[in-house]
Amino acid sequence: MSLSLLLRLLLWLVIAAVLFEAVRSARLIWIGRAVAARSVPFERRLSNADFRILVVGDSTARGTGAGDPSGSVAGGIGAIFPEASIENRGVNGARTAEIVAQVPLDVGQPYDLLVVHAGGNDILRFTPLQRLQSDLETLLDRAVKAGEVVVLLTAGNVGLAPFFSPPIGWIYTARTRRVRQMFMETARAKGAHYVDLFTERKDDVFLTDPPRYYAPDFLHPSSEGYRVWFLGVVKVLRGAGVRGE
Repeated sequence: MSLSLLLRLLLWLVIAAVLFEAVRSARLIWIGRAVAARSVPFERRLSNADFRILVVGDSTARGTGAGDPSGSVAGGIGAIFPEASIENRGVNGARTAEIVAQVPLDVGQPYDLLVVHAGGNDILRFTPLQRLQSDLETLLDRAVKAGEVVVLLTAGNVGLAPFFSPPIGWIYTARTRRVRQMFMETARAKGAHYVDLFTERKDDVFLTDPPRYYAPDFLHPSSEGYRVWFLGVVKVLRGAGVRGE
């Protein structure tokens, strides 16, 4: 085989791979939009409840990808606090800067528990880290005034989601590492409790059975995926002295 023929063959293989990935990505994006459109946040608003919970954040606060609202992190919290009033303000696609407005400035009596889902969209959409640091500080300053106990969580190792192929996945894993460190340090400084969902590839239970732990878009968690996250939240709540049933 001549060198020129080999080069042409390699070029066609690259073009075919690019086209395949473009079609695959377009299909998953379309599925993701359908998953987001179906999402309904878990709420249970009770006027005279003794325990009040506020959930704010992005699509994972809404539970996008769960089979039903009870399968989300908020739904899991609702199950262990069956008498609590739960308000959920999560918005699909929200970045940290946009989540700030979901936390009320004047709540009168603070919520007993305030759960913040943030950072995933900042990783995905490349929010400059200096800006994200400022946004996160503003969010947590507001949150600790509105909630007696504040729990902060962000996505796990975003780059491992099957939605992404190398080298994009590698880039998002690197971004996730930096955002994770920022969130851990800032939560500690502001008096919030951080739920560390980050895992390395070899330890990621999601990758042992992606169709089980991911929604059909292979980006958001499924109900089983949110259950894994919820167990992390429960551990942090117990460490903070907040115990449900």
